Amino acid sequence: MESMSKIKTKKKQQSNDSCLALLCFAIESLRMIFLFFRYFQSQRNIQLTIHQISLIILTLIISLSSGQFNARNYPDPRIDPFSCRLILPGQVCDPAEILTPDERRLLNEKITRLQQITANIKNSSPACADTTRNTNLHIVIALMEKLGAPDNIISRDSLNIEKFTNQLRSKYQNYQDSLLCDTLVLIVNSRSDRQVFTVAGRDAKLSQDVLQTAFHRSVGHFRLGNYAQGFEGMVEYIVSAYGSAHIVQTPAIGDGVFPTNTQTFSTLPSSSGTGQFTAIQGVRQKTNINKLERFDFDEIPEEDRLWVRILVKALAQCGDDLSNLTFHVKAIAEEAMDISLKLISDLHYNKIEEELQNTDKESKDREKAWLRMKPYLENLYSKYKEMPNNMDQCPERKT
Repeated sequence: MESMSKIKTKKKQQSNDSCLALLCFAIESLRMIFLFFRYFQSQRNIQLTIHQISLIILTLIISLSSGQFNARNYPDPRIDPFSCRLILPGQVCDPAEILTPDERRLLNEKITRLQQITANIKNSSPACADTTRNTNLHIVIALMEKLGAPDNIISRDSLNIEKFTNQLRSKYQNYQDSLLCDTLVLIVNSRSDRQVFTVAGRDAKLSQDVLQTAFHRSVGHFRLGNYAQGFEGMVEYIVSAYGSAHIVQTPAIGDGVFPTNTQTFSTLPSSSGTGQFTAIQGVRQKTNINKLERFDFDEIPEEDRLWVRILVKALAQCGDDLSNLTFHVKAIAEEAMDISLKLISDLHYNKIEEELQNTDKESKDREKAWLRMKPYLENLYSKYKEMPNNMDQCPERKT
């Protein structure tokens, strides 16, 4: 009897949740319809038939129910927090509820706090010389389940996150004059499309390399579905690069200063190749990662070389969080030992070693022995081709 009571209670709770979701959807639909009629009421020269009005309303409702958006109907978290699943106006819009309420709140607080830090930075761009205007770095994050068709294009080939981001960014800026100070950074994530696109205003002075690096440092979080951590890492790097670009020493994100290994703006290449930045720096971010930088270990003294190699791998795979550096190095070392022990009993590796026993073990002989592994490795790659490319994930910490 007790279990039956629990089942009934659970079903009642599910029913209540469904009713609440339906009520929220109905309220949002009515709000969109109200805004639609209010807009057309102000346009006296526009006349629509009942059929046309019904079709537009149906399109609005379908877009709300499917979670698909275009730049015209995507909400602005600064003026429409309710549609973005925020309580108060903020910097994060998540109508599809990809993040949890706590993740949205904490991410929004993080962006707000970092923007308060950058408010102390004098923007060095001539367009931002007018101090009566807001020239501070401004970051907005927009999440959605799936892209909808662009406003003026019907073809499915045009479901382009770059076009969406640029259109949404223009709308967020109220289509302002291109000569005005432009420091808005917009990060858009479409989960089902598995795409992230970042656009930075001209006067933020953030190159495509900076935007790519911001994403690459957090790509592991995105692949694991940890979107909040991924966005947090991107925002921290962007704020750090902004501080370096305007040649101002800024307060720390935590209790130190911004990382000193960030290049200044003058050393960063222009995406246009001309040395001049266009009005918008945009970069598409998917799963392909650029090759990692080379490091010359021969310059390291012999007594330090082993642990420097491990340290470099830990930094590359796990990040540069000094508070967890020891644990990251431990994880890399333990992973290397685990691989070594398994190689000893591996048939493929033992076959290579057996072949080399009857040779002089010159580099050419080793290459020939390893080339016999090529069909097997290519088959593995084809079988598991969805594995991360060019970037390892940090090994799990063993207790």
